[in-house]
Amino acid sequence: MANKLKKWTKHEFPSGVYAGNDYLTFQREARADLRKQAAAAGYQLFQFNKNHYCFSAVLQDEETGKFVYVSVSDVRFSSRWYSEVLYRTMAHEKDWTGGPNHFCEWDGLTDALSEMKIRRAS
Repeated sequence: MANKLKKWTKHEFPSGVYAGNDYLTFQREARADLRKQAAAAGYQLFQFNKNHYCFSAVLQDEETGKFVYVSVSDVRFSSRWYSEVLYRTMAHEKDWTGGPNHFCEWDGLTDALSEMKIRRAS
């Protein structure tokens, strides 16, 4: 899946008390792309948690109802947010500790979610 968020890996987000318009634009694009990647793997966006310069989300498997947590780290300090997206299983929608941490690139999230679904089914 081609990803338009790659352009943001070279962007330098300014630090400040409030998130800048550039970050808010990035966050909207990331949310839309996350929704698409999740749908491609059979998940729906259950909850999107906006933070200062990072975000997290809860996805729900459309077939089983099981949940997955996804988190993107602070985008101001490096492009690690793109190459190290955290994802893990959740016992329920409020399980913030969840299963073991896994990491993937942003554009590999659809495949990672699909593989997680297969592992959970077996």
